[in-house]
Amino acid sequence: MKKILLTSTLLVGMASAQFDNVGTSAANFLKIGVGSRAEGMGGAYSAQVADASALYWNPSGIAHITSPQVVFSSFNWIADMKHSFLAVAIPARRGAFGLSLVYFDMGEMIKTTELAPDGEGTFTASDFAIGVGYGTKISDRFAVGMQVKLIRETISFSSASAFAVDAGSQYVTNFYGLRVGMAVTNFGTKMRLYGTDNKVDVDAYEDLDGNPDVVAHLNTDEWSLPMAFRFGVSMTPVGKNGLIKQDMAEVTVNWEYFDPRDYNPYYILGMEAKIMDVFYIRSGLQFKFMQFSDDLSDATNANEFQDAIDSEDGFGYVQNMAYGFGIDTEKISYVPVKLRVDYSSSDLGFLGMVNRITLAITF
Repeated sequence: MKKILLTSTLLVGMASAQFDNVGTSAANFLKIGVGSRAEGMGGAYSAQVADASALYWNPSGIAHITSPQVVFSSFNWIADMKHSFLAVAIPARRGAFGLSLVYFDMGEMIKTTELAPDGEGTFTASDFAIGVGYGTKISDRFAVGMQVKLIRETISFSSASAFAVDAGSQYVTNFYGLRVGMAVTNFGTKMRLYGTDNKVDVDAYEDLDGNPDVVAHLNTDEWSLPMAFRFGVSMTPVGKNGLIKQDMAEVTVNWEYFDPRDYNPYYILGMEAKIMDVFYIRSGLQFKFMQFSDDLSDATNANEFQDAIDSEDGFGYVQNMAYGFGIDTEKISYVPVKLRVDYSSSDLGFLGMVNRITLAITF
C-alpha cells in the first residue's frame, strides 16, 4: 500500500504541470485535518470553531472558551500510518491560552539500498508539531489569535526542524449567527534534513592510489512548509436566533475557501444540525479543480490513477464527501462530565475512507 501511495504521489507531480508548487512542501502531515466535528463538515470550520481544536483551524477560536477544555483524537491514516492530536485550552483573565500537539507515526519500513534492493533491516519515520497559542477578544464581536509551534520530521537517523506561526481572526455578527473567520497557517522557516544518513565515504583523490577515503556530508535541499490561507463564513438559518425560529433544533451552514501554497485553491461546503442540544449530524463537500480526469475519485489503485491522468479530459472537478455525527452531554443533567464525542468519515478518493473519533472534555 505504501508503494502505491508513493507512486500515486509521484504521478500527481508529473501530471499537474499547472501546480507549480506541487510536491515542494515539507511537513505534509500538517495538512491532515484534526477533530471529527470539523472533518465531518469537510474542513469548513474556520469561522465556526470555538473549542480547543481552533489551535489547528483558526487560533482566534479559543478566545470564546469560558472553561478549561481538552480535545483528543487518534486514528489510523492511510497505509498503516497513525495520526494523533491533543489540544488543551485554558481561559485567562483576558482571552485564553492553548497548547497543541500533533504526532504522525509512519511505522516501521524495510530499508532498501542500491546494493540491497530487497531490503536490509528496517527504519522508522515520524513527525510532530507542538505549539503554544493565545486568543483574545478585541471587542464583543471581534477575536484574534496566534500560535507559535516547533515542527520536526524524523526518518531513520536524519531529521529536520522548523518554526512556524499560525494567526487568525473571527468576527461575529448579530445577523442570524453570521460569523466570518480567516487564518494563515504554517508560515515559517524552511526545513532541511541533517543526520548520519547524509554521511558518505568519498575518494577525494581518485587519481591517486592507496589514499584513504574521507567522510563527506551530503547537502540536502531546503523545503518550505505547507503554508495555507483559509477564509470562512458560517451562518445559522435555523435555531433560536435563526431566520427560521426553532427551539428544538439548530442548523448551521459553513462555506470555506482554502488556498494552500502547493495546490490549487478549492471550496468547501459544510452543514451541522444540532438536535435538542445533544445530538449532532454533519455533512461536508469539497470542490477541487484537478488537471486530470474528473473520474479520478473512482480510481482505487495506481494503474487506475494513471488511466485517469491519461484520459482525454485532462482536467475536471473532484468532489470529496464527508459526514459525521456526535453527542454532547452538557445538557444531560445526570452526566457529571461535559463530554462531546464526535465521529467522522472522510472520502479521500482512490486512497479510500478515513474514520475518526474525537473526544472533547470541558471542565
